[in-house]
Formats: sequence, structure tokens, C-alpha cells
Amino acid sequence: MTSFLLALRSSPLRWLLFPLVALDLILIFTRDDYWHGLWGDTGAAGQVPTLLLGVFAAAAAAWTSSLRRPAEVADTLSAMPRPRPQAELSRTAVVLLLFLVPYLIGQAVCFAITAPSWPPGFHQYLGYFLLGVSNLLMATGFGWVVGRLVSTRWGTAVGALGWLLIPMMLDTDLSVVNGPARMQPDLLEISLRLLVALLLLTACLWLPYGPRISRVNPLAGLAIVLMLAATAAAAGNPVIDERQGPTSMTCVKGSAEICLWPEEDKYKSMAQDVLARTEALPPVLRMPKKVYSSGLVYTMDRTWGGDFYLDSGSAWAMADGVARAISTQTFKACEENDFQGYEAQDEADDQSVLAVERWLEKRLAGGGNPEYKEAGMTESMAKAMETGKKMADRSESEQDRWATATVQRVLEKYCA
Repeated sequence: MTSFLLALRSSPLRWLLFPLVALDLILIFTRDDYWHGLWGDTGAAGQVPTLLLGVFAAAAAAWTSSLRRPAEVADTLSAMPRPRPQAELSRTAVVLLLFLVPYLIGQAVCFAITAPSWPPGFHQYLGYFLLGVSNLLMATGFGWVVGRLVSTRWGTAVGALGWLLIPMMLDTDLSVVNGPARMQPDLLEISLRLLVALLLLTACLWLPYGPRISRVNPLAGLAIVLMLAATAAAAGNPVIDERQGPTSMTCVKGSAEICLWPEEDKYKSMAQDVLARTEALPPVLRMPKKVYSSGLVYTMDRTWGGDFYLDSGSAWAMADGVARAISTQTFKACEENDFQGYEAQDEADDQSVLAVERWLEKRLAGGGNPEYKEAGMTESMAKAMETGKKMADRSESEQDRWATATVQRVLEKYCA
């Protein structure tokens, strides 16, 4: 403890603690609040700051490991009857403290927001929590090795830039942005990643001291190489998997049924609002029996799919899924004879079905502006989408007349 306090007092990095706590909380609270009441998204929201904290931790570790100790600290440590690894542990602990504490505070705040309602899926929160911890430990170990290989002048920049580029090079999920119910953190794989990170940090304690490595014990060098390889393998191994459809689901009944994951119980009121708006739709539109959140149904291509994503808690996403399901049922005749009806519409560049879907989406969402931006649209598609959205702002009777006429025209012209 004495060596740790000496290392903390002598490190200028200690002044970063409160700014890092502030940064962590800012990154959490500047997000949308859709994650409140959802364990998976709560854990992911608290883990998101590690995207930046990991870069800073790698830089701080590289800078610390490349520095010579202050004379008074070196004299104190030399007088202590302890081997080098224990003495070096204090500086490593300082770096970990400065980055784990802000992360733990942020996760505690997220936990306090969701815990009162205690929804299903706490195991998801635990997985994302441990993922963030493993990210910071690996970043610290990586930075420590960089600091011993590169001079003080360049070590900090190489550590930060290296950790920033590693996820791109390995195409790995060191950090995630969302924690939807359809995705499941693999606790075993994340625990393995956490263990490997701890072993890398332990091996770093045996590295010879100095601004650069000039003489390496063969055993310590071999341990570092093996741990770096193990860390790269663990980091490259996916730890977030798609879930299999559950044996039970939460379904909200109305003119149709909207089915959700048990962990998405928070969205039942949203589903009720969407279904309530379907009650007043013109009778020419046919309702599906059920509409599913993504991951709940097994599709023809042997994957788990659904009709809409709730990755960001958007009512527009649910409205879009219901609108497309209604469109599929309404224009089912267009699918006969190998989708000849739809092919005929494509040949004529008739985007009437798209206009109906965008009108229906906006109406089911309750009006307002879409929570997304369209891209890659042709001129005719963009025009049809704009027509449908504008129609949703008119009187209900005018909307119903337009929708009925448009649907009947498409069915008679292309799908009869």
C-alpha cells in the first residue's frame, strides 16, 4: 500500500481522475434515454465510454511504463525487501485505478437508473459490464508493452493510436454501442478475455525497467509474446452472439399481435399505441396475424429474424415493421406466379406501394418527422416516399380515400 500511495502521489496522471469521471458521465447522459429500464442496453450504455477510456488508458500506460521513477520513489522501493514484480505493481495499479474508477462510477449510475424496475435480462447487463472491464485491462496491458518498446517521446502516441486502430484491424467487438434483446453477451468468452488481460498485465510486471528495453530475461520475453498472442486471439474472438428465439415471448393483442422479447417488456405501451392506431385504418388494408421483434422467428434462410428492430427504442422502427407487414398482407396477390405483380410494378417504375407504406408508417408512429434519413433512393422512390409522408398530415377521411384508391388501383392493374 505504501508503494501504491507513493506512485499515486508522484504521478501527474492523478489529476485526470475527475475529468475522466466527468467524461464518462457526459458520454452516458448525452445518449438518448431509451436504455432506461432495459438491462442489455443499460449495460451497453455504461460500457460505451470505454471506446474513449481505452484509448486514454493505452496512452497513459505507455507513458507511465516508459518513464524512469522519481529518485525518492526509487530509493524507497530499493529499500523494500520485495521482488521487482511487486514493486512495479504499484505503477500499474495507479493506471488501472484512474480508468476503472470512472468506468465503475458510470456503470453504477446506469445500474441505479434501471434497477428500480428490475426488468428481465440482468445477465445481459453483467455481460456488457464485464466486457467494458476487459477492454480497459487489455488497453492498459497493451499500452504498458508499447511503453517499454518505444521511447517516451513516441510511446504515448503509439499506444493511443495503436489501440484506436486495433478494433479496425481485428474487426472485433472490444466495445459495443447497443445491447438489444436479440443479442447475447457470452459470459464464458468475456470471462476468458478478462482472464487473458489479467495474465498480460501480470507478465508486464516482469519486464525489465527502463525507458526502453535493452535487456530482457528470456522467460519474461517469452511470457509477454505468448500473452500478447493470447490477447489478440481473445480480442478477435466474437463475444456477442445472436440469440435463439425464446420459448416464451410477450405479445400485445389488438387488430394484430405485436410480439416482443421478454426483455423488451418496456415497449408494451408503445406496441399498444401502434395497435390502437391500426383500428381506424381503411378496410382495404389487411392486417397480419402477428408482427415480431427481430430475432423471434426462424426464417426460410435458417436465421432468426423478425419485422422490426428496437435497437434504439424507436417508435418509428416498430411502426415501419407493422406497416411492412400490413403491406405484405394487403398486396399478397402480387406475390403469385413468382412475384409477377411486383416485377410489373418495377418495370413500370410505379412506386405506389412504397408511398402507401411510408404513409402508413407515419400514421402508425403518430405523426412527426422520421427518426432516420433515407439514402440511395431513386428519384421516383424519393417522390413516392414524400407523397406518402405528406398524405399522413391530411385529414383522416382524405387519407382513407387516397389509400383505398391507391391500393385498389395497384391490385387491379398489377396483381389481378
